[in-house]
Amino acid sequence: MTDDELPAEVRAIIDRIAPGWPEVLDVSPGWYPLLGRLNERLAAIAPGYVVLQCKSKFGSLSFHAQPAADPPIHVDEFSDVIRDAEWESIETCEECGAPAKQYVIRLWVVTLCDQHAEAARLAEAPDGARSDP
Repeated sequence: MTDDELPAEVRAIIDRIAPGWPEVLDVSPGWYPLLGRLNERLAAIAPGYVVLQCKSKFGSLSFHAQPAADPPIHVDEFSDVIRDAEWESIETCEECGAPAKQYVIRLWVVTLCDQHAEAARLAEAPDGARSDP
């Protein structure tokens, strides 16, 4: 997906990435709505916040941001909002946003709905045959 094809909620977060950090969100599309809600909540707390990193790590959202020059009085609330989104991510399919659970596939922890987990297991099987979870 090119930058021009990214949804507005994703582009808004990329636009907040701090200078010197790669302009990359290393997450799949199922988490884009979650990121949009996270951005709205963080911007309400600290309008000038900056993003340092956004990725999937061990099947969970790993989101690192700073409130920037906004008053530090909101740091706890800011951190709580990020932690809430990270917790939400472990129950949200990375691919489609449906309710999900975590799986280990190809030695990688992923959070997927039943449909995407099955597709991943089938892709993992050497002959395309169904494999046990």
